[in-house]
Amino acid sequence: MQIAKADSTRRIWDRREIEWAIGALITAAGVYLHWVNLRSAGALWRDEAGVVRIAILPTIREMWSNLGHESCPILFPALLRAWSFTVGGSDAALRVFGFIVGLLMLGAVWSNGWFFDRSAPLIALGLLAVNASVVRWGDSLRAYGLASVLMLVTFAVVWRFVRAPNLKRWLAAALLAVISVQCLFQNSFLVLAVCAAAAAVSLRRQNFKSALAALGIGMPAAISLLPYRAIIREAQDWSVLSQIGFLPALIWTNLSDAMSPTVPWLRWLWITLALVAIARCVKGIRVMPNGAENDINSIALFAGTALIVGLIAFFIFLWIAKMPTKVWYFLPLTTFGAVCIDATLASWPARWQSWRCAFAILALACLPGARELVAYRQSNMDLAAGVLRERAEPHDLIVVHPWTFGVSFDRQYSGPTPWTTVPPLVDHRFHRYDLFKAKMTLENPVQPVCDQIAATLRAGNHVWLVGDIPVSQTPPPQIQPAPNNPWGWLDDPYSDVWGAQVGYFVAMHATQGEVIPIPSANAISPLENVQVIVVAGWQQVLAAPLSGSGATLLSPTF
Repeated sequence: MQIAKADSTRRIWDRREIEWAIGALITAAGVYLHWVNLRSAGALWRDEAGVVRIAILPTIREMWSNLGHESCPILFPALLRAWSFTVGGSDAALRVFGFIVGLLMLGAVWSNGWFFDRSAPLIALGLLAVNASVVRWGDSLRAYGLASVLMLVTFAVVWRFVRAPNLKRWLAAALLAVISVQCLFQNSFLVLAVCAAAAAVSLRRQNFKSALAALGIGMPAAISLLPYRAIIREAQDWSVLSQIGFLPALIWTNLSDAMSPTVPWLRWLWITLALVAIARCVKGIRVMPNGAENDINSIALFAGTALIVGLIAFFIFLWIAKMPTKVWYFLPLTTFGAVCIDATLASWPARWQSWRCAFAILALACLPGARELVAYRQSNMDLAAGVLRERAEPHDLIVVHPWTFGVSFDRQYSGPTPWTTVPPLVDHRFHRYDLFKAKMTLENPVQPVCDQIAATLRAGNHVWLVGDIPVSQTPPPQIQPAPNNPWGWLDDPYSDVWGAQVGYFVAMHATQGEVIPIPSANAISPLENVQVIVVAGWQQVLAAPLSGSGATLLSPTF
């Protein structure tokens, strides 16, 4: 009997060694992708530039008062501030910060595998390590990557409390929950899910005191968010500009890209694994956990319940927020979900464990496509700014559209040529939706830009159009001040029409135009791939007025 037991133990360790080897292989592939991203991402794009600018404001009080213009609490800007003032605030130095966050995410995945099953987390690694969306947006200078790391750590620490409840572990879990929600507001919904899962395990064990204590883990985190009430109320005044409602089709598209941006079949494996994990959780409820630390039924109940409640809570958040979802919004959910799935299925089925190794190896099929995506530059605004510094004269004019591009342009451009956005705003350090909303209520907010263009061209100087201004002789539509249009307070339609008005004005008045090439060694992300057009000359011919304005137009041969 002892020989049989020894043989069984040896087989387990032989299997574990194979799993660790495969885990190390896919982790190495993940580290490689993070390295490619570090070398390729380039200049900060507008969303990154905005949060960095808030982080390096002159005083901490000023940083705090402007948090409403960003989508995260104080922790991430504070860390960026410390990094910028100690290591450096250049784009390259900040990319290193993101690279470290990406490596920490891999480490957090491994830590969860060790805490839950003392094994390599092959399922989570297969879903995350070579996922281009996880690499690109986890390493991005936004709070989502670090928030995902902190949420995974919180998940593991709460499980330690569930396994052996005591005050020390409760305090550690509560502290991690506070830190987690201080990095990203959305993490509060996942913290709720983890606390509910911990309470479910304790209730199943008929330990009602521990169940209450588990629910109490989230209380300090909830209280820590109270100081943001005034900031959130203020931000709600302009958040209406982006609220489009709960759109299942858009949510599915972005969630699919978050799960697998390169290999379509992998997203269906995500869904299949999640459903199997939920079924495994339900099966685990039927067996009364014995309280042992390595009880696989308790793990399945804990991780499966966290997955179920996390999914429900996160989609409730999306329904409440009514914001247009982006791929990176789902990063905390996908990383959390992958670890929950891994923990639930780590020891299932007991008689056939090789499927986890096969899955991890199969996931390596994502590597070539992921390598291609993370090799994209995040922006070419720095390249465009370099061209303008060389070629634009002090008496020229630079017009940037859409106005959100002004944030990255403000970071990258330091030349003598005056510049403006469409419409003109007094602050381009970060996204000032409050200023843009004020422009939306005006009769013709682009008239000052058209006047500047006309004065520059009449004086024989050049106008440089940066971004996406559609230069066309097709008259733009007529619109009313907000919200007296079919789209109400949504900002994009107003921005599009105003950009078209400026493009029409240029097309009707300028006599010369040229598209300036912006060479790049890497492909550019479509999120911020700007073009530069230079126009010159002036001709004045009476024509129809510009959509609601008194500007005089002509019909040139542009």
